[in-house]
Amino acid sequence: MTITTLNVSHVELYVTDAIAAAEAFTHGYGFQIYATAERTGPHRASRSLALRTGDVILVVTQGLDADHPAAVYTARHGDGIADIALTAPDVRAAFADAVSREATVLAEPAEADGWVTAVLGAGFDDVRHTFVQRPAGAEAHGVPLPLPGFEPVAELLPVPAEAPALTLLDHVAVTVQMGELAASTDYYERVFGYRAIYEELMVQGREAMDSKAVRSPVGDITFTVLAPSPEYEAGHIGDFLQRHGSGGVHHLAFATEEIVETVARLNKRGVAFLSTPDTYYDALAGRLDLNRHSLEELRAAGILADEDHAGQLFQIFTRTVHPKRTLFFEIIERMGADTFGGGNVRALYEAVQAEKADHEDATTTVEAIPERAQ
Repeated sequence: MTITTLNVSHVELYVTDAIAAAEAFTHGYGFQIYATAERTGPHRASRSLALRTGDVILVVTQGLDADHPAAVYTARHGDGIADIALTAPDVRAAFADAVSREATVLAEPAEADGWVTAVLGAGFDDVRHTFVQRPAGAEAHGVPLPLPGFEPVAELLPVPAEAPALTLLDHVAVTVQMGELAASTDYYERVFGYRAIYEELMVQGREAMDSKAVRSPVGDITFTVLAPSPEYEAGHIGDFLQRHGSGGVHHLAFATEEIVETVARLNKRGVAFLSTPDTYYDALAGRLDLNRHSLEELRAAGILADEDHAGQLFQIFTRTVHPKRTLFFEIIERMGADTFGGGNVRALYEAVQAEKADHEDATTTVEAIPERAQ
């Protein structure tokens, strides 16, 4: 049986304040609000705003009733990624196909106003996948509406000339409990036909994490999944599991075609990034023959560089502003590379150790390293 083709529709975040969350994305990352939805009804009252930049569509949803799923989610986790929605030309057929492959069913297909939706469980805790089939013409300002009930905003705010150029969602990074890595990734391979593209045990000092990446058949979404290794200390991913209260998404990676310029623009808009010790760049000159961006540009911006069999990549991670420190973002530029910067975990560890040896009062700690390179 051929597995139904599914494309990414949008990523939905459940938040405690939808307007504040939308402003953080518009002011900081250059997203535009292009549609909104106000829902009423017993236990279902909510407010949602749909945002887009490039080909990235995010929905921020606030539960206005204590029993709404968004309110339940945020009471447990705080703001976070709740739904990675997928489009299908025929949701009923895609749903039946996935169920035949032992998908977890959360909501059967339902139709309203020409829309057909269904909901499946994801491969990690309480994240879910909503299947979306849109009626013809379901757009706002030239962008597909994410879900039924959304209405276009009357007028788009203009995009400033210096807005960050974020083009697409490069990957979704996930942490699961120890021993759950295989089951989580197998779920996507079995149910949705994803293929494994990368697998590694990443070790730095006494800490380690098992990792595996799986990519959709059409290549428009990749999950990089991490789990604590039983033979090492759990480190920061163990901290995530404790603070989040379960497995889940800990960051989204946004692609750009010019990372140095994009990071400069994000900095001007108030986005703060993790710093990188000078010793990292001292070693980088001998580690890589850079094919784009100079060592001086990378050092000045705090951007990391790595290389694999297919090429190079450049990446940087934001400082989390989440009260529980469980959600942050990555900016990445790929020059052919197909992996996710695993070499930076080791390089950063060595750089921090070297800096500690030189400066006993160094403020950068080993515990911060994995948040930079996953």
